[in-house]
Amino acid sequence: MRSVKLLSFVIALGAVACSVETTSSSTSNGGPEEAKPAEQIPPAAQALGKDGTVASVELVEVYNAGAAAKLVDLAFNPLVPGEAWVVGYDSNVYIGQGLDGADPKWMKKKDPAAVHFMHKPPAIAMGDNGFWGTCGNNDNSQAARTPNLFMGPALFSTNLEVFAVRTPDGLGSHYDMLHNSPFCRGIAFVPGNSNNEYWVFNGQDGSLDRYKFNKDHGPGNDDHSDGEIYRYAAGQVKQAPDDTSSHVFYDATDSFLYVADTGNQRIVKLDTAKGTKGGELPRQNEPLKDQAVMEGTAVEEVIAPGVLEKPSGLEVKDDVIFVTDAATSTFYAFDKTGKELHRLATELPAGSLGGFVFGPDGHIWFADRVGGRVMKIVPR
Repeated sequence: MRSVKLLSFVIALGAVACSVETTSSSTSNGGPEEAKPAEQIPPAAQALGKDGTVASVELVEVYNAGAAAKLVDLAFNPLVPGEAWVVGYDSNVYIGQGLDGADPKWMKKKDPAAVHFMHKPPAIAMGDNGFWGTCGNNDNSQAARTPNLFMGPALFSTNLEVFAVRTPDGLGSHYDMLHNSPFCRGIAFVPGNSNNEYWVFNGQDGSLDRYKFNKDHGPGNDDHSDGEIYRYAAGQVKQAPDDTSSHVFYDATDSFLYVADTGNQRIVKLDTAKGTKGGELPRQNEPLKDQAVMEGTAVEEVIAPGVLEKPSGLEVKDDVIFVTDAATSTFYAFDKTGKELHRLATELPAGSLGGFVFGPDGHIWFADRVGGRVMKIVPR
């Protein structure tokens, strides 16, 4: 474990040689359409500053894991104040403690069996019950295996006496895993039930898959027989040709799943209350309590192609949809009809913006994938 003093710095306009030039043109992705008076910007969207420029915010470096970490996403533990969990594409997990104080401390951990249970994770979804989920952007061909598509979301504990501790059978510290969503690009937790329920973006099948782990099997075991998997909107979403994450967010206020449909350059939503069970999943990978392809399910376009080049990170707060564009390193805020409310061109290198979350302090905290940093946006 090492301590990192909270370091802040301001990136002024024009100070970075590789900065993206902003314009006042409404057709220029990455720059503000035009500066809006602060009173015209909804309170939630003001998390992106006053006028859409980096001069209106302070980009604060909270932690630097190094560029090789390729940090992709982060989440705060609701059971431990000031504790954040950050996943890197290097399969390491970086845990910050005391982030609500003056002397935060960080540790790096890697599950002993991460080569399967946490290989190339695109995102993290924090539960409300001491567990969190992630998934792997791969086809299980790592470690010189023949590709078999035996991949899906895995469940881990926030208990530091258990997480990343070797277990007798060599299956790491995972508490559960189900295997029908290879090339997973995003994951979201469904609060308010005891099913350990998560949604994932299935890149292989272009679908949105609903997983219920139900009762976990304990650390390092492998009984998945009480699991449930349901496939929605098969073939209706598309992964990016590169490894850009496609984040998903379950909004409990309206029961919609909001999706960064990266490969189709748009934002869509899925009504999770609709759908009836149809045929079985095309791949029968393991015994399950129940599984089905859901009929009568379709995504609805919220933000059409032409606005975002490579939508990736996504969160919903106070009925405002926040999205990152990985191509332009720009944050956007839209209302639920798709109307743009605000944007912030960070001027960070292309590909920098990974997943993000609203922290306990109300600010946006995000993973800088290029720089390997945890950052937050503090409006001036």
